[in-house]
Amino acid sequence: MPSKKSENKDKPQPVRSKIIGLPRPVFWIVLIVLVAAIGGGGYYYLRLQKSQAAAVTAQKSSLQTATARTGNIVLRASGTGTLVAASESSLGFKTSGTLTTLNVKVGDLVKSGDLIAQLDDSNQQLALSQAQQALNQLVSPSAIATAQLAVTTDQANIITAQTALNNQLYYQNAPLVQNEYAAYVIAKANLDKAQTAYDNAHVGQYINNANEAQAYQTLYNAQQAYNTAQYYYSLYSQAPTARAVNAAQATLDLAKAQLVEAQNLVTALTGGTVPTNATGTGLNSLNQAKLNLQTAQNNLAYTKLTSPISGTVLSVSNSVGDTINSGSVFVTIADLTQSQLTIYMDPLDYSNIKVGYNANVVFDALPNLTYTGKVTLISPQLVTVSGNAVVEGDVVLDSKQASGATLTLPLGVTASVDIVAAQANNVVLVPVQALHELSPNNYAVFVVVNGKPVLKIVTVGLQDGTFAEIKTGLKAGDVVSTGLQATQNNTQAVATP
Repeated sequence: MPSKKSENKDKPQPVRSKIIGLPRPVFWIVLIVLVAAIGGGGYYYLRLQKSQAAAVTAQKSSLQTATARTGNIVLRASGTGTLVAASESSLGFKTSGTLTTLNVKVGDLVKSGDLIAQLDDSNQQLALSQAQQALNQLVSPSAIATAQLAVTTDQANIITAQTALNNQLYYQNAPLVQNEYAAYVIAKANLDKAQTAYDNAHVGQYINNANEAQAYQTLYNAQQAYNTAQYYYSLYSQAPTARAVNAAQATLDLAKAQLVEAQNLVTALTGGTVPTNATGTGLNSLNQAKLNLQTAQNNLAYTKLTSPISGTVLSVSNSVGDTINSGSVFVTIADLTQSQLTIYMDPLDYSNIKVGYNANVVFDALPNLTYTGKVTLISPQLVTVSGNAVVEGDVVLDSKQASGATLTLPLGVTASVDIVAAQANNVVLVPVQALHELSPNNYAVFVVVNGKPVLKIVTVGLQDGTFAEIKTGLKAGDVVSTGLQATQNNTQAVATP
């Protein structure tokens, strides 16, 4: 029977028995280190394999490309709109009164100048008659003759005033002085003679007979003639005072001014042209009478309400017999022959919204029809709609639509509006990613030739967020680079060429 020792030699020995001389604690430490080393090597090996696979993929990557093609490009701004009348007028009477005539109802078509309604005008008719009568009185034949007579009188007054002024200015007229002195001497002699005759008549306190009366009258007349002669002799023989000269000049100026006013009045009464700065009480009265007549005519006209435009009656506020207040809206008329929309656009699209741009309109009530028109107005400032700042403008629809559709929708309906800022048809297009701006407004693209990118200068037209129009430098069918997926040596993304 084998011994116990020999039996142990035939059995497999544990690892520890192969690591001779290691105590049990050290053995377990070594074992743990070996396991960790084997695990780390496996992880490194797997990572190396993955990197090598990625490198192979990168080496096989190619340019991202696109083919230039022929197409259309449109720059547009989108917003909303509300249908409004192209022309609308809210009318009211300019005076108050009782409505006696009403010629329209809602929906009626009217022409410019048509009588819409009328107020009671009896008071206005009376006032007009009185104003006309007052004016007629001032322009009657007798009034004209009186004005012409005033001209003649003023002309005579000028002659008299001029003579008086000349006598003041030319007082050293020797013959005149001598003549006045002679008149003075004669008047003095006549006075002395009359005084002697009166004394010889022995007239008492009362005149008793004809001889005494004759003596008294002769003396009285002689005294008056003497006083007059003495005055004029003294006047012409002495230098006039400045006050006397000024008074004589003022009298002459007044006479001349009165003549001008009288002549202007005659001119006005006979239908001539009067200077704009003409004055005078007669002329003022005539002008006031004309103004009163015009006011009366206007007041009478205010009792009638006529349409200033041709259009459709949208509203009527009162009925016959109602009392109408001046200034209140009585009727609203709109021209519906040409449709117009008030549009609201995003301020970010402001550069694409200009007067004259074409517009495409789709009404919510007619989603399958597109109407065309043009932008006619863009407000210079933003407006607030539902708390948002927007660009406001007007679009007038074309009177003839390409589809032949006639717009019959009521005012106030809403629509989607596209403003076409620019459009190019049948042009060469490439993705905007293919463009490289070398300097402001100067561009180039990489054209793929034999698998390699070649830089080419191009002229760019319109651009939207996706495509760009190429005017020169490319043709349809050219392949352009839009970027590289990865470099040839690593997996990091790089900028497009």
